[in-house]
Amino acid sequence: MSDSDMPCVPGRHHQFKTYNDTVDVISGWETVFGVYDEYFPQYHFDRFPDNVGSGIEYVPDFSVYFNSKYGVIAKILPQPKSYSPEKIATKLLEMCSGVEDSYAIEGSDGTVQEPEMTDIVAFVPNDYSSQFGDLLAKRFDDGYSLEPNLILIRYGMDDQRANYVFQRETRLDQEFREDHLPDEQSLSNTIGPDGGYQAYQLGTKEFLRAKTHKPIYNVEPPESYLASYLWMKVFPTELSDRDFQAWREGNIVSNEEITVRPPSLQQTLNTQRIEDGDVAIEWIENCLQFLSTARHADEANGRYDIKYTGLVKDIDISGEDSSSAKHERRRELAITLIRRYCKYGGMIENDNQTSLVQFE
Repeated sequence: MSDSDMPCVPGRHHQFKTYNDTVDVISGWETVFGVYDEYFPQYHFDRFPDNVGSGIEYVPDFSVYFNSKYGVIAKILPQPKSYSPEKIATKLLEMCSGVEDSYAIEGSDGTVQEPEMTDIVAFVPNDYSSQFGDLLAKRFDDGYSLEPNLILIRYGMDDQRANYVFQRETRLDQEFREDHLPDEQSLSNTIGPDGGYQAYQLGTKEFLRAKTHKPIYNVEPPESYLASYLWMKVFPTELSDRDFQAWREGNIVSNEEITVRPPSLQQTLNTQRIEDGDVAIEWIENCLQFLSTARHADEANGRYDIKYTGLVKDIDISGEDSSSAKHERRRELAITLIRRYCKYGGMIENDNQTSLVQFE
C-alpha cells in the first residue's frame, strides 16, 4: 500500500514518523562513529553525500570516510507500510548494483576520496529484518554479487522508548571489512562477531543535541516535519520581545503575523540554524504551501504571512535542551498541523518518506 492509498492524517503522520526515525538513526550513528575522529585526520561523517559515481544510482543517506583504506556508506530502509520487503530488497540491490569498492566519499577537507574498500550498511526495521535478511541471502545464493560487503543492522526502540536498540541481522552473513580501524574501537566488537553479536543500545538523549543542530538529511523532509521545525525553532525569533516572552510562557492567544520570504528563510536555515545546512528552496516553498493550506499562512507576491500562535508552549530554541519531553512536543505539533492541513483540503500526493522513492 502506498501513501497515496492511506487517509490523509495517518498517511502524513507516517511520513513524519519515518523521516523523524531516519534522522534519529543517522544522528545516533554520527555519535557512534565520532570516536574515530581522533584516529584519522581525514575522518568525515557526511549526512549530505552526493552521487558522484558515473552511472551509479546509489546515493547514501550518510557516508563515513575513515582513511584511504576504508569507508562506509549507509541506507536507512523504510517501515513496510508503504513497500513490501520484497520490493525494498529489489530496490536496494538495484541501487547498489553499480557500487564499487572504491566508491567516492568526501573527506574532512572537502575533497573527494576513493578508499580501497567500502562497505554498505543497510539499517532495517525490526518488523521485517529477518525476512529481509533471508531475501537478500537467497539473492546472493542465486548468483547476485556486489564488490562491497552489504551489512544488515536491524533497529527498533526498547519498551520504554528511551533507547534505540541496534543488532546485526545475521541472516545475511556479510561482515565489516575493517582491518584498518583500531582494535579497541572495532565495529566487529561493537556490533559484530567479536562481541558475540550483542545488541547495541543508544539512548535518545545521547544524540538529541546533535539532531537539534542537524535536523535533516539527504532527502526532502515531509512538509509537516520542516513546518514543525520552523514553528518551534525559527518563527519565534521573529516575534517582538513581548510576544516572544508570552510565547515562552504559553500565553499567546491571538495570531501574530510574521512575514517570511523563501530565499531569506533558506539563507537563515543554512547559515544560522542548521549546521552544514543544505535545505533546498523547493523544500521551503513546499513547506510554506503546506502551512497555507492549513490556513496558518497567506501567500502574496512571493512572501508568506505566517499566522503564528502558541500551538506548543515553552520550547527551548537554543538547541541545548535535550529533554525527550520537549522533543515529543514537536511530534504533537506536527500532528496538529497535519490535521488542519487535511481538514482544509490537503492530500497525500507522494511517499516523500525515504530516499528509495528517488527511483520510483
